Amino acid sequence: MKAALTILASAVCALSQSFEPTNFNVTEALLENGVKASALPDLADVAERSALSGCTAACKSLRAIFGSNILVEGSTGYANFSSAYWSQQQEEVSPHCVFYPTKALDVSTVVLLSRLTQCPFAAKSGGHAAFTGASNIEGGITVTFQKMKGLKLSVNKKTVDVQPGNVWHDVYTSLETSKLGVVGGRVAPIGVGGLTTGGGISFFANELGWACDNVESYEVVTASGIIVTATPTSYSDLYWALRGGGNNFGLVTSFKLRTFPLGKMWGGDRVFLEPQFPDTIDAFVSLGQNSAQDTKAAQILSFVAQGGAKFASAQLEYAEPNPNASIFAAWNAITPAVDNIGIKTLAQITEQLAESNPYGQRQSYWAQTFKLDKDLINFILNVFFEENDKIADVANLLSPLSLQVITVPQLQKMQQNGGNALGLDPASGPLLLINPAPAWTDAADDDRVNKFVDTLFKRTAAEAEKKGLTSQYIYMNYASKYQDVIVSYGDANKARLQSIAKKYDPKGVFQKLQPGYFKLDGPPAVLS
Repeated sequence: MKAALTILASAVCALSQSFEPTNFNVTEALLENGVKASALPDLADVAERSALSGCTAACKSLRAIFGSNILVEGSTGYANFSSAYWSQQQEEVSPHCVFYPTKALDVSTVVLLSRLTQCPFAAKSGGHAAFTGASNIEGGITVTFQKMKGLKLSVNKKTVDVQPGNVWHDVYTSLETSKLGVVGGRVAPIGVGGLTTGGGISFFANELGWACDNVESYEVVTASGIIVTATPTSYSDLYWALRGGGNNFGLVTSFKLRTFPLGKMWGGDRVFLEPQFPDTIDAFVSLGQNSAQDTKAAQILSFVAQGGAKFASAQLEYAEPNPNASIFAAWNAITPAVDNIGIKTLAQITEQLAESNPYGQRQSYWAQTFKLDKDLINFILNVFFEENDKIADVANLLSPLSLQVITVPQLQKMQQNGGNALGLDPASGPLLLINPAPAWTDAADDDRVNKFVDTLFKRTAAEAEKKGLTSQYIYMNYASKYQDVIVSYGDANKARLQSIAKKYDPKGVFQKLQPGYFKLDGPPAVLS
């Protein structure tokens, strides 16, 4: 027993040892990147006098070093950059400057400049997060990976190196000519970076796991500007943390993704009317419970009330061009009001899903997880429509509720290569993941809409508690700014993530200077 405790204590000690030396000097690190701080007037001023006007100094220095790869507030192109965000909340944020790195060394330099000037930063891959500051920052440096869109297929075609400026549609169309696919996002314009480091549910999750479970390695810029490659055997703790731990450990500048053979698929959506809701729920639960029988199947079931009527939409996919897979027998027995399913490419299916995710609206995403149970789904649906009626007067409101199953095969695939950081156990599945995702247009309605979902969640959580169906897990990529994602991974995993962050980032650069999105110590905001 004593020997086991000694080994455990030694392991914890080794994990917590700092990657960055205690005498780390930022100006010397910049010099190694080819940037002489004393030669730049603004940097020299900051280094010598610790001036508080850090962001002015940082952005002027970036302009001096990188020239046209910097946009400053009010300059040509600045407004167009902001309008490229998916949600209105992110679009309204005004960074002091926008930086377009072209390689990992550029990213290293901007991280070091942020440290030297104490100017905060954010990083944007696709910009598809919903809430303010998730990948944009008021008055700081927004690092956009728009000019880092490299895609390089390996000689044996088993992996592809993908830079974070790509959106999933880019990746899929590039691989189509080789009849290959990767495990990634389901909506065309979503970025590679955020989806993958947050977990990444895909159409192929039942067969292959989530996106984070199909990364062979990560090229990462650390807080000290050092660029490392994290794999299951090299920087393995960092590799584990990046599989669901978000932006807390570094900026990923390349993902080596596993490929798999993929031609065309069967997929799309079907619309059903209210009398068919019981049948759709039966089909959804049955497929979720029996997914191991054919892991090529995927489904999302969504409900919405619009114009006094209620509709359901089923997004169904099969990883081969087979319209008659027996796993979908219950779904195919229901006659839809509208049927948009057919044989398509993966890219085409993501384009179709993108049509239901328009840009320029106010957005709020939320995530909640329970054990899969049909009676609980019916309860959730009744509460959803009841609470939704109370905000029906919100201008231009579109308020869908989407249901997915985190299946047992998905949970099993999460265990590969040392497991991921999400804290999910195959014995706990299958799990029901619910995602209310209201969209509206007037900022005056923000509080009402968010409190609607908060009330829905409190009522459904209470019912699940009564039925013994609770699960604490919160899916990062759907979570709201009022939810504490990291704590939902479990106390042990949270502590491990904190230890890894302290090892690679002892000064808390990615906790303090990159304050956006989901940090290790609590939610981004508190609902008043």
